[in-house]
Amino acid sequence: QLLGRSKQESMPDCASVPRGLYIYGDVGTGKTTTMDLFYDTIPTPNKRRIHFHAFMLDVHARINSFRRTHAATADHIPTIARELAKDAHVLCFDEFQVTDIADAMVLRRLVTELFANGVVIVTTSNRHPDELYKNGIQRESFLPCIDLLKQRCEVVSLDSGTDYRKIARETESVYFSPITADTNKVLHALFVLASGGAPVETNVAIKFLGRELHVPVSSAGVARFSFAQLCKEAHSAADYIELTKHYHTVILTDVPVMHMSDRNEARRFITLIDALYESHAVLFMSSDADIYNLFTGKEEIDTHYRERLKVETPETQGVMAYAGEEEVFAFQRAISRLVEMSSRRWIITGRNVALVENAMRQEQHNNNSSYDDPDPEPEHHGSGGSQRQSA
Repeated sequence: QLLGRSKQESMPDCASVPRGLYIYGDVGTGKTTTMDLFYDTIPTPNKRRIHFHAFMLDVHARINSFRRTHAATADHIPTIARELAKDAHVLCFDEFQVTDIADAMVLRRLVTELFANGVVIVTTSNRHPDELYKNGIQRESFLPCIDLLKQRCEVVSLDSGTDYRKIARETESVYFSPITADTNKVLHALFVLASGGAPVETNVAIKFLGRELHVPVSSAGVARFSFAQLCKEAHSAADYIELTKHYHTVILTDVPVMHMSDRNEARRFITLIDALYESHAVLFMSSDADIYNLFTGKEEIDTHYRERLKVETPETQGVMAYAGEEEVFAFQRAISRLVEMSSRRWIITGRNVALVENAMRQEQHNNNSSYDDPDPEPEHHGSGGSQRQSA
Protein backbone atom coordinates (compact mmCIF):
# COMPACT_ATOMS: atom_id res chain seq x y z
CA GLN A 1 0.00 0.00 0.00
CA LEU A 2 2.78 2.40 0.88
CA LEU A 3 4.78 1.75 -2.30
CA GLY A 4 1.75 1.99 -4.51
CA ARG A 5 0.50 5.37 -3.31
CA SER A 6 1.04 8.42 -5.48
CA LYS A 7 2.62 11.70 -4.49
CA GLN A 8 -0.84 13.30 -4.43
CA GLU A 9 -2.28 10.88 -1.89
CA SER A 10 -2.36 11.80 1.78
CA MET A 11 0.15 10.26 4.11
CA PRO A 12 -0.88 6.92 5.66
CA ASP A 13 -1.42 6.36 9.33
CA CYS A 14 1.95 5.70 10.95
CA ALA A 15 0.76 2.33 12.22
CA SER A 16 0.34 1.14 8.62
CA VAL A 17 3.79 2.25 7.50
CA PRO A 18 6.34 -0.61 7.37
CA ARG A 19 9.47 -0.37 9.48
CA GLY A 20 12.65 0.81 7.83
CA LEU A 21 16.08 -0.76 7.96
CA TYR A 22 19.25 0.39 9.68
CA ILE A 23 22.25 -1.62 8.41
CA TYR A 24 25.52 -1.16 10.30
CA GLY A 25 28.89 -2.85 10.25
CA ASP A 26 32.58 -2.54 9.50
CA VAL A 27 33.99 -1.11 6.28
CA GLY A 28 33.63 -3.06 3.04
CA THR A 29 31.15 -5.64 4.35
CA GLY A 30 28.46 -5.01 1.71
CA LYS A 31 26.16 -2.52 3.46
CA THR A 32 25.90 -0.13 0.52
CA THR A 33 25.53 -2.97 -1.98
CA THR A 34 22.68 -4.44 0.07
CA MET A 35 20.90 -1.09 0.26
CA ASP A 36 21.40 -0.44 -3.45
CA LEU A 37 19.91 -3.83 -4.32
CA PHE A 38 16.86 -2.91 -2.26
CA TYR A 39 16.64 0.53 -3.88
CA ASP A 40 16.96 -0.84 -7.43
CA THR A 41 14.22 -3.44 -6.94
CA ILE A 42 11.68 -1.56 -4.81
CA PRO A 43 8.57 -1.10 -7.02
CA THR A 44 7.93 2.61 -6.64
CA PRO A 45 9.18 5.73 -8.43
CA ASN A 46 8.73 7.76 -5.26
CA LYS A 47 12.10 6.92 -3.77
CA ARG A 48 15.38 8.70 -3.21
CA ARG A 49 18.89 7.34 -2.71
CA ILE A 50 21.48 9.82 -1.49
CA HIS A 51 24.71 9.98 0.48
CA PHE A 52 24.06 11.35 3.94
CA HIS A 53 26.52 14.24 3.43
CA ALA A 54 24.57 15.37 0.37
CA PHE A 55 21.24 14.93 2.15
CA MET A 56 22.25 17.19 5.02
CA LEU A 57 23.55 19.81 2.58
CA ASP A 58 20.14 19.71 0.90
CA VAL A 59 18.37 20.05 4.24
CA HIS A 60 20.47 23.04 5.31
CA ALA A 61 19.86 24.67 1.91
CA ARG A 62 16.11 24.22 2.41
CA ILE A 63 16.38 25.73 5.90
CA ASN A 64 18.19 28.80 4.56
CA SER A 65 15.61 29.19 1.79
CA PHE A 66 12.74 28.93 4.30
CA ARG A 67 14.26 31.53 6.59
CA ARG A 68 14.58 34.03 3.74
CA THR A 69 10.83 33.94 3.12
CA HIS A 70 9.35 33.42 6.60
CA ALA A 71 9.36 35.15 9.95
CA ALA A 72 12.26 34.39 12.25
CA THR A 73 9.92 32.60 14.67
CA ALA A 74 8.44 30.28 12.01
CA ASP A 75 9.15 26.56 12.47
CA HIS A 76 10.90 25.27 9.37
CA ILE A 77 11.23 21.58 10.26
CA PRO A 78 7.59 20.46 9.66
CA THR A 79 7.50 22.22 6.28
CA ILE A 80 10.79 20.70 5.13
CA ALA A 81 9.75 17.24 6.33
CA ARG A 82 6.51 17.49 4.32
CA GLU A 83 8.46 18.57 1.23
CA LEU A 84 10.87 15.65 1.58
CA ALA A 85 8.01 13.21 2.18
CA LYS A 86 6.18 14.50 -0.91
CA ASP A 87 9.30 13.94 -3.02
CA ALA A 88 10.02 10.43 -1.72
CA HIS A 89 8.11 7.89 0.35
CA VAL A 90 11.29 5.84 0.75
CA LEU A 91 14.55 7.52 1.71
CA CYS A 92 17.78 5.54 1.36
CA PHE A 93 20.82 7.05 3.07
CA ASP A 94 24.38 5.87 2.64
CA GLU A 95 26.79 6.45 5.56
CA PHE A 96 24.40 7.83 8.19
CA GLN A 97 26.61 9.67 10.65
CA VAL A 98 26.28 12.59 13.05
CA THR A 99 29.48 14.43 13.85
CA ASP A 100 28.50 18.01 14.71
CA ILE A 101 25.90 19.74 16.84
CA ALA A 102 24.27 21.59 13.93
CA ASP A 103 23.30 18.33 12.21
CA ALA A 104 22.34 16.71 15.51
CA MET A 105 19.92 19.50 16.44
CA VAL A 106 18.28 19.41 13.00
CA LEU A 107 18.03 15.63 12.86
CA ARG A 108 16.52 15.20 16.31
CA ARG A 109 13.29 16.80 15.02
CA LEU A 110 13.53 16.11 11.30
CA VAL A 111 13.64 12.33 11.75
CA THR A 112 10.56 12.53 13.96
CA GLU A 113 8.68 14.58 11.37
CA LEU A 114 9.73 12.32 8.49
CA PHE A 115 8.35 9.27 10.27
CA ALA A 116 5.18 11.23 11.15
CA ASN A 117 4.75 11.92 7.42
CA GLY A 118 4.92 8.22 6.57
CA VAL A 119 8.48 8.09 5.23
CA VAL A 120 10.33 4.77 5.34
CA ILE A 121 14.05 5.19 6.06
CA VAL A 122 16.61 2.63 4.91
CA THR A 123 20.16 3.54 5.83
CA THR A 124 23.69 2.24 6.21
CA SER A 125 26.12 3.28 8.90
CA ASN A 126 29.41 2.25 10.39
CA ARG A 127 27.89 2.68 13.85
CA HIS A 128 25.11 1.04 15.82
CA PRO A 129 22.39 3.64 16.53
CA ASP A 130 23.46 3.75 20.18
CA GLU A 131 26.91 4.92 19.03
CA LEU A 132 25.66 7.85 16.93
CA TYR A 133 26.95 11.26 18.04
CA LYS A 134 28.72 9.57 20.93
CA ASN A 135 30.22 12.12 23.38
CA GLY A 136 28.79 14.92 21.21
CA ILE A 137 27.83 18.31 22.63
CA GLN A 138 24.29 18.22 24.12
CA ARG A 139 24.02 14.56 23.14
CA GLU A 140 21.21 14.02 25.62
CA SER A 141 18.99 16.13 23.32
CA PHE A 142 19.74 13.70 20.49
CA LEU A 143 18.95 10.52 22.40
CA PRO A 144 15.19 10.57 21.58
CA CYS A 145 16.16 10.53 17.87
CA ILE A 146 18.24 7.39 18.47
CA ASP A 147 15.36 5.73 20.32
CA LEU A 148 13.00 6.56 17.46
CA LEU A 149 15.38 5.13 14.85
CA LYS A 150 15.54 1.87 16.79
CA GLN A 151 11.76 1.82 17.15
CA ARG A 152 10.93 2.57 13.50
CA CYS A 153 13.81 0.69 11.83
CA GLU A 154 14.97 -2.91 12.00
CA VAL A 155 18.59 -2.70 13.18
CA VAL A 156 20.76 -5.25 11.38
CA SER A 157 24.47 -5.93 11.83
CA LEU A 158 26.31 -6.80 8.63
CA ASP A 159 29.73 -7.77 9.95
CA SER A 160 31.20 -10.69 8.06
CA GLY A 161 34.76 -9.89 9.11
CA THR A 162 35.71 -9.55 5.45
CA ASP A 163 36.38 -6.33 3.58
CA TYR A 164 35.10 -7.34 0.16
CA ARG A 165 36.64 -4.28 -1.46
CA LYS A 166 40.07 -5.74 -0.69
CA ILE A 167 39.47 -9.12 -2.29
CA ALA A 168 42.03 -9.67 -5.04
CA ARG A 169 41.00 -8.23 -8.39
CA GLU A 170 42.57 -6.75 -11.50
CA THR A 171 44.03 -3.39 -10.50
CA GLU A 172 45.36 -0.30 -12.20
CA SER A 173 48.34 1.80 -11.20
CA VAL A 174 46.58 4.86 -9.81
CA TYR A 175 48.42 5.62 -6.53
CA PHE A 176 52.13 6.40 -6.51
CA SER A 177 54.62 6.68 -3.65
CA PRO A 178 57.04 7.97 -2.66
CA ILE A 179 56.93 11.33 -4.43
CA THR A 180 59.76 11.74 -6.94
CA ALA A 181 60.42 13.52 -10.21
CA ASP A 182 59.39 10.31 -11.99
CA THR A 183 56.09 10.31 -10.11
CA ASN A 184 55.30 13.80 -11.38
CA LYS A 185 56.10 12.73 -14.96
CA VAL A 186 53.77 9.75 -14.64
CA LEU A 187 50.93 11.92 -13.31
CA HIS A 188 51.44 14.39 -16.15
CA ALA A 189 51.17 11.54 -18.65
CA LEU A 190 48.01 10.28 -16.94
CA PHE A 191 46.53 13.78 -17.09
CA VAL A 192 47.09 13.85 -20.85
CA LEU A 193 45.67 10.32 -21.24
CA ALA A 194 42.59 11.00 -19.10
CA SER A 195 41.82 14.29 -20.86
CA GLY A 196 42.43 12.89 -24.33
CA GLY A 197 45.00 15.59 -24.97
CA ALA A 198 42.34 18.34 -24.87
CA PRO A 199 43.38 21.98 -24.26
CA VAL A 200 44.34 22.79 -20.67
CA GLU A 201 42.55 25.48 -18.65
CA THR A 202 43.92 27.19 -15.55
CA ASN A 203 42.19 28.68 -12.51
CA VAL A 204 38.63 27.78 -13.54
CA ALA A 205 36.05 29.07 -11.04
CA ILE A 206 33.05 26.88 -10.18
CA LYS A 207 30.31 29.10 -8.75
CA PHE A 208 27.64 27.62 -6.48
CA LEU A 209 25.73 28.48 -3.31
CA GLY A 210 27.15 31.99 -3.38
CA ARG A 211 30.73 30.78 -3.28
CA GLU A 212 33.53 29.80 -5.64
CA LEU A 213 35.79 26.78 -5.93
CA HIS A 214 38.90 27.42 -8.00
CA VAL A 215 40.32 24.56 -10.05
CA PRO A 216 44.01 25.28 -10.71
CA VAL A 217 44.47 22.99 -13.74
CA SER A 218 41.79 21.18 -15.71
CA SER A 219 40.94 19.71 -19.10
CA ALA A 220 37.94 17.82 -20.51
CA GLY A 221 36.53 16.66 -17.16
CA VAL A 222 39.92 16.11 -15.51
CA ALA A 223 41.02 18.33 -12.61
CA ARG A 224 44.43 18.50 -10.94
CA PHE A 225 45.03 19.77 -7.41
CA SER A 226 47.78 19.57 -4.85
CA PHE A 227 46.84 18.23 -1.42
CA ALA A 228 47.43 21.70 0.02
CA GLN A 229 44.97 23.26 -2.42
CA LEU A 230 42.19 20.76 -1.87
CA CYS A 231 42.61 19.62 1.75
CA LYS A 232 44.55 22.30 3.63
CA GLU A 233 42.33 25.14 2.45
CA ALA A 234 38.94 25.49 4.14
CA HIS A 235 36.77 23.27 1.95
CA SER A 236 33.64 21.37 2.94
CA ALA A 237 31.65 18.41 1.69
CA ALA A 238 29.63 20.85 -0.45
CA ASP A 239 32.79 21.84 -2.34
CA TYR A 240 33.82 18.25 -3.01
CA ILE A 241 30.34 17.19 -4.09
CA GLU A 242 30.15 20.15 -6.47
CA LEU A 243 33.60 19.29 -7.82
CA THR A 244 32.43 15.80 -8.79
CA LYS A 245 29.50 17.28 -10.72
CA HIS A 246 31.98 18.97 -13.07
CA TYR A 247 34.91 16.52 -13.14
CA HIS A 248 34.90 12.74 -13.52
CA THR A 249 38.65 12.43 -12.86
CA VAL A 250 40.79 14.05 -10.15
CA ILE A 251 44.57 14.04 -9.89
CA LEU A 252 45.72 14.77 -6.34
CA THR A 253 49.43 15.38 -5.78
CA ASP A 254 51.77 15.60 -2.81
CA VAL A 255 49.63 13.89 -0.18
CA PRO A 256 51.61 13.79 3.10
CA VAL A 257 51.47 11.36 5.99
CA MET A 258 48.84 12.79 8.34
CA HIS A 259 49.15 12.94 12.11
CA MET A 260 46.58 14.08 14.66
CA SER A 261 47.94 17.60 14.36
CA ASP A 262 46.67 17.40 10.77
CA ARG A 263 43.21 16.32 11.88
CA ASN A 264 41.37 18.97 9.85
CA GLU A 265 43.29 18.06 6.71
CA ALA A 266 42.68 14.35 7.33
CA ARG A 267 38.95 14.94 7.75
CA ARG A 268 38.81 16.90 4.49
CA PHE A 269 40.76 14.14 2.73
CA ILE A 270 38.30 11.53 4.00
CA THR A 271 35.33 13.67 2.93
CA LEU A 272 36.91 14.14 -0.50
CA ILE A 273 37.32 10.38 -0.92
CA ASP A 274 33.67 9.89 0.10
CA ALA A 275 32.53 12.39 -2.56
CA LEU A 276 34.72 10.85 -5.27
CA TYR A 277 33.56 7.36 -4.36
CA GLU A 278 29.89 8.28 -4.31
CA SER A 279 30.10 9.89 -7.77
CA HIS A 280 32.20 7.00 -9.15
CA ALA A 281 35.05 9.37 -10.05
CA VAL A 282 38.57 8.22 -10.89
CA LEU A 283 41.40 9.31 -8.59
CA PHE A 284 45.12 9.40 -9.39
CA MET A 285 47.30 10.29 -6.44
CA SER A 286 50.91 10.78 -5.39
CA SER A 287 51.77 10.50 -1.71
CA ASP A 288 54.67 10.27 0.74
CA ALA A 289 53.54 6.81 1.85
CA ASP A 290 51.30 4.05 0.55
CA ILE A 291 47.59 4.37 1.25
CA TYR A 292 47.77 2.05 4.27
CA ASN A 293 50.24 4.34 6.05
CA LEU A 294 48.88 7.82 5.36
CA PHE A 295 47.41 8.17 8.85
CA THR A 296 49.37 7.51 12.02
CA GLY A 297 46.62 6.00 14.18
CA LYS A 298 45.09 6.03 17.64
CA GLU A 299 48.16 6.11 19.88
CA GLU A 300 49.40 9.40 18.48
CA ILE A 301 45.87 10.78 18.54
CA ASP A 302 45.66 10.25 22.29
CA THR A 303 49.03 11.91 22.81
CA HIS A 304 47.94 14.92 20.78
CA TYR A 305 44.72 15.33 22.76
CA ARG A 306 46.52 15.03 26.09
CA GLU A 307 48.81 17.85 25.04
CA ARG A 308 45.82 20.03 24.11
CA LEU A 309 43.60 19.20 27.08
CA LYS A 310 46.45 19.34 29.63
CA VAL A 311 44.22 17.95 32.42
CA GLU A 312 42.79 14.45 32.15
CA THR A 313 39.43 13.61 33.68
CA PRO A 314 37.15 10.63 33.02
CA GLU A 315 35.19 12.88 30.65
CA THR A 316 38.24 14.02 28.66
CA GLN A 317 39.50 10.43 28.51
CA GLY A 318 36.19 9.48 26.91
CA VAL A 319 36.47 12.30 24.39
CA MET A 320 40.03 11.27 23.53
CA ALA A 321 39.10 7.63 23.04
CA TYR A 322 36.09 8.49 20.91
CA ALA A 323 38.03 11.01 18.81
CA GLY A 324 40.69 8.39 18.21
CA GLU A 325 38.14 5.74 17.27
CA GLU A 326 36.32 8.10 14.91
CA GLU A 327 39.43 9.23 13.05
CA VAL A 328 40.88 5.74 12.72
CA PHE A 329 37.54 4.24 11.70
CA ALA A 330 36.90 6.97 9.14
CA PHE A 331 40.35 6.50 7.65
CA GLN A 332 39.86 2.74 7.49
CA ARG A 333 36.73 3.39 5.44
CA ALA A 334 38.67 5.75 3.17
CA ILE A 335 41.39 3.14 2.63
CA SER A 336 38.80 0.48 1.83
CA ARG A 337 37.25 2.78 -0.75
CA LEU A 338 40.62 3.73 -2.21
CA VAL A 339 41.33 0.03 -2.73
CA GLU A 340 38.10 -0.45 -4.64
CA MET A 341 38.76 2.72 -6.65
CA SER A 342 42.08 1.26 -7.81
CA SER A 343 40.39 -1.71 -9.49
CA ARG A 344 40.17 -2.00 -13.25
CA ARG A 345 36.46 -2.69 -12.91
CA TRP A 346 36.05 0.71 -11.19
CA ILE A 347 37.64 2.48 -14.15
CA ILE A 348 35.80 0.45 -16.80
CA THR A 349 32.43 1.26 -15.22
CA GLY A 350 33.40 4.92 -14.74
CA ARG A 351 32.60 8.13 -16.63
CA ASN A 352 35.97 8.83 -18.28
CA VAL A 353 35.68 7.48 -21.82
CA ALA A 354 39.43 7.67 -22.54
CA LEU A 355 40.29 5.72 -19.38
CA VAL A 356 37.50 3.21 -19.99
CA GLU A 357 38.82 2.46 -23.48
CA ASN A 358 42.40 2.21 -22.21
CA ALA A 359 41.44 -0.16 -19.37
CA MET A 360 39.40 -2.35 -21.72
CA ARG A 361 42.34 -2.60 -24.13
CA GLN A 362 44.57 -3.70 -21.25
CA GLU A 363 41.98 -6.23 -20.13
CA GLN A 364 41.71 -7.63 -23.65
CA HIS A 365 45.49 -7.80 -23.90
CA ASN A 366 45.69 -9.67 -20.59
CA ASN A 367 42.98 -12.08 -21.69
CA ASN A 368 44.84 -12.80 -24.92
CA SER A 369 48.09 -13.30 -23.00
CA SER A 370 46.44 -15.75 -20.64
CA TYR A 371 45.37 -17.89 -23.61
CA ASP A 372 48.90 -17.83 -25.02
CA ASP A 373 50.49 -18.71 -21.65
CA PRO A 374 48.14 -20.84 -19.52
CA ASP A 375 50.48 -20.72 -16.53
CA PRO A 376 52.10 -17.26 -16.55
CA GLU A 377 54.67 -16.20 -14.03
CA PRO A 378 53.30 -13.87 -11.34
CA GLU A 379 53.82 -10.21 -12.12
CA HIS A 380 56.29 -8.28 -9.98
CA HIS A 381 56.48 -4.50 -9.78
CA GLY A 382 59.82 -2.96 -9.04
CA SER A 383 60.13 -0.49 -6.19
CA GLY A 384 62.60 1.84 -7.88
CA GLY A 385 61.47 5.32 -8.89
CA SER A 386 57.80 5.62 -8.02
CA GLN A 387 56.25 2.69 -6.18
CA ARG A 388 52.98 1.66 -7.81
CA GLN A 389 50.28 0.70 -5.36
CA SER A 390 47.96 -1.81 -6.87
CA ALA A 391 46.40 -1.89 -3.43
